[in-house]
Amino acid sequence: MNFSDASTVLEGIFLANNFELSLKKGLKHTHQRVLETCGSGTIISVSFPGYKAQMKQGKVVYDYRIDIEKCGVKTALSHANIIVDIYNKIRNGGLFALGIGNALIEVSEDSPFALKSYGSDLAYNQIKPPNELLHKMVSAHGEKSFNKLGNSFDLTLEELFKSIKWIVVQEDINYPIEAGFEGRRMAFARYLEAVFVSQNDTYQIEEVITRALAHRRVKPWLEMDYTFLKNIN
Repeated sequence: MNFSDASTVLEGIFLANNFELSLKKGLKHTHQRVLETCGSGTIISVSFPGYKAQMKQGKVVYDYRIDIEKCGVKTALSHANIIVDIYNKIRNGGLFALGIGNALIEVSEDSPFALKSYGSDLAYNQIKPPNELLHKMVSAHGEKSFNKLGNSFDLTLEELFKSIKWIVVQEDINYPIEAGFEGRRMAFARYLEAVFVSQNDTYQIEEVITRALAHRRVKPWLEMDYTFLKNIN
């Protein structure tokens, strides 16, 4: 399932469960629906309406939360958690940076993704993010809250890419590229920046988090190649 299909599935779930009515009643996170069950047994689900959901000019602005149930823990996942997981896999798990970078770029283009096709390029040693890295993430969030529980384990590659699909599609739904917004380009720019800083000391992982949290378009780094974004439509 690609992003276009995921968007259709989510909007169908929202319609079937009266998202707009719940929103008008001021209800938050009153609905939970399972989206994926991974081979590991991990469950990925959606919870809605989110706290940022609203009616704007007569149209619903969707907001929802993607939750993961893994290792007896149920918690939310955000762009920040995905960024940390990618970075940790490379820096501490020995994941081939170019391999994961190419895989992310392939997925970003709305292409069906096959993990098996990458073989040894995506081999790594599973290791959860160390406390030192998580402390940096807390500092990078400033007054905002960082969900450390979302990085209390290492996501399998299947869990990572399936989580990305459901988290990122919200950008396409609410900030469509065809309307002049960045859509999922924003998310994938940050994910590839996480790959970049894992191999380059010009910038730090904390800066990627700051850019992900910014409520504005951030300027591309001159040292990094963003041409892949042109293929995201």
